[in-house]
Amino acid sequence: MLNNTDECSIWLATHILPHEGHIRTGLRRYADIEPDDIIHEAYVIMAQAEWSAVTNPRAYFVSVCRNLVMQHYRRARMVPVTSLALMQADTMADAAPSAERVVHARQEMRFLEKAIAKLPARCRDIFILRRARGLTQKECAAQLSISENIVEKQLARALVFLSKEYSESDREMTVDEERRPRLAHSRKRQP
Repeated sequence: MLNNTDECSIWLATHILPHEGHIRTGLRRYADIEPDDIIHEAYVIMAQAEWSAVTNPRAYFVSVCRNLVMQHYRRARMVPVTSLALMQADTMADAAPSAERVVHARQEMRFLEKAIAKLPARCRDIFILRRARGLTQKECAAQLSISENIVEKQLARALVFLSKEYSESDREMTVDEERRPRLAHSRKRQP
C-alpha cells in the first residue's frame, strides 16, 4: 500500500515532470533568475499542496513558477526593465482548452451519443467495436460470430446513418473571438 508521500511522488513524476523542460526554457528568459532554484522551490510547494485536486497540472506548474518569479522580484532591490517586460508579456500560456471549447466538445459528444443510440443494434455494436474499441474487421467478426462481409456492410451503414444525422441537424458555422470556426447545434423539427 502506498502512503501519501509515495502517491505525491508518483503524481509529481507523472503529471509535473514531463512539463519541466518547457517551464525551465521559459524561466531561462530571465537573466537574473536561476531556473533550477525556481523549479526546486516549485516542487516543494506542489508537494505540500493539495495536489489531488489539481485538474490541469501543467497550468498549475506554470502558475506556481510564475508566482515564485514574482516573489523574487518583489524581494529584489533592483529589477531589470527587461525582466518586468517579460513578466508583462508572460508567454508561458496555459494549454488548457477554454471553457467554451470544453462545453462545445461536450455538446458534440452528447449529439454523437444520441445519434449512435439511434442505430440498429447490430450496426451500433459493430460501430462501437470498430471505431470506439479499435478492433479489426476480422476481430469484430469473430467476436460477434458473423462474417467479415457483414461487418463491412454494417459499418458502412452506420457511417452513412451518422453522416445523415449530422447533415440533417441544423449545424451552422459561426466564428468565435479567436477567429476559429466552430459548429453550433440546433435540431431541425421533423414534420
